[in-house]
Amino acid sequence: MIEVLEPGALTSVQTANGRPGWRYLGVPAGGAADPWNARLANRLVGNADDAAVLEVTLHGPTLRFAASTAVALTGAEFDASLDGLPLPRGVGRRVRSGSLVRFGLGDGARGYLAVAGGIQVEPLLGSFSTDLRTGFGGHSGRALQVDDRLSCGPTTGVTRRWTGRAPTGPIRIVSGPHAGADQLAEHGWIVAAEADRAGVRLDGAWAEGERAEVSSMGLPLGSIQVPPDGRPIVMLADRPVTGGYPVPACVIRADIGRMAALRPGDRVAFALVSPHDARAAFRHFEDELAALEDAEAPSDDEPAWAGALE
Repeated sequence: MIEVLEPGALTSVQTANGRPGWRYLGVPAGGAADPWNARLANRLVGNADDAAVLEVTLHGPTLRFAASTAVALTGAEFDASLDGLPLPRGVGRRVRSGSLVRFGLGDGARGYLAVAGGIQVEPLLGSFSTDLRTGFGGHSGRALQVDDRLSCGPTTGVTRRWTGRAPTGPIRIVSGPHAGADQLAEHGWIVAAEADRAGVRLDGAWAEGERAEVSSMGLPLGSIQVPPDGRPIVMLADRPVTGGYPVPACVIRADIGRMAALRPGDRVAFALVSPHDARAAFRHFEDELAALEDAEAPSDDEPAWAGALE
């Protein structure tokens, strides 16, 4: 059992896969905004890739654990602690009964906390994910609140460490069905205040001129729409099923998590790549997900001793 002492800015139960099988009925796919880091967090504590995790946004929660288990933090580098000592990213840590995990501010928009056994909630339309816009799924269809209590599955006894490398450099895009991909790559952009789980709006130097709407079309993850005001929107997990604005490009799957991690005011640069390069990047990123080694229990004189089982 986990008790929520402070909920953070926006903390919700999510899964890496979301619920993609219902888009034909207008239900967004949802799920983790950064599915790769959600999967990684689960692997660090021995969970299945699609076990339910906590998605932490901007400023995280304070949690008390009622039983010994293991946790792992991935994604943004939050000022996180376990019983007052630093909780590092990318490594599974064991926690005692009564331990406190606290999150402060992060260097990115989102991080993921996996608990051994996964967060236990009732599935809805085949998923444990929370649809925050509609208010269903996950934990009571909403973000966490003070005094919420979350159940967890049995601990796996596994803790691992990630030894891979995350991609850096410009966000890579492939051309979409409409003109304009070159222009996206030629200019720098700034994340606007309108950035959430549905999409990230960008401010920048789009050329003047009329931008007509187009016939309604499906919106894949990472598609970049350009509405009449010329401010591109990169579509994320909670995007609508369809849209009627031109789509000049799409962020490649390997860089979706990097896009979801951006905060208002962050600068963005795009690089146009071929579909072949996009597929190669995806395969490489999947290989990096498997770059794990067993995490040895910390010694008594190591600061992380507070996270060891009694």
